[in-house]
Amino acid sequence: MNSFISKKYRFCIQIDYNQKIKKGASELIRMLDKYKIEVNNQLVAGITGLTMHAIKLEPNRHYDWHFDNGNWDSATKTFKFSSHNRYWTHLIYLTDGAPLEIGELNVDDEVAVETMWSAPAAKKLIARIYPKPGLSIIFPGFMTHRVHPDIKKARWTLSEFITNHTYKGFNLEIYNKAKELYFNEYIRNIGVSP
Repeated sequence: MNSFISKKYRFCIQIDYNQKIKKGASELIRMLDKYKIEVNNQLVAGITGLTMHAIKLEPNRHYDWHFDNGNWDSATKTFKFSSHNRYWTHLIYLTDGAPLEIGELNVDDEVAVETMWSAPAAKKLIARIYPKPGLSIIFPGFMTHRVHPDIKKARWTLSEFITNHTYKGFNLEIYNKAKELYFNEYIRNIGVSP
């Protein structure tokens, strides 16, 4: 299977590759496995000196459709940005495994699961990224995404939520353009901007 990003969203979703992380992934995973703890139904580990945290997904756990910077209210069909100001989500993979899927906002359905960051299941994918050690992706935190639930083995990811519009070549203009494009159908159907 090949990764893809929709052409119309390539300006706001960035893929990169870090050879240094690829080379050190096995050693880092051994350390993370030693110090992982369970928090809110996920296995996590912090790394001294880094603002990223590590998340381990196993076959009996996965992330369903969610936002990193907002919440969907199915009853009122409203999207509310969170006060966390997570403008960008930055993931760096330490292992291969089940793909990340980023989807278009689905304004018609209920949320996939009831959590603080819940999102309705996407009807159409914007991107599908197959992880491998050293691969990184940055995307707007308001885009609904999940880890495909077909998790066959442990999958480690370094995650960071960027609380500034300007990051790794992105800026406020790109963020706002992405927001306008992403919420276009929502605005047409609901009549207001989130």
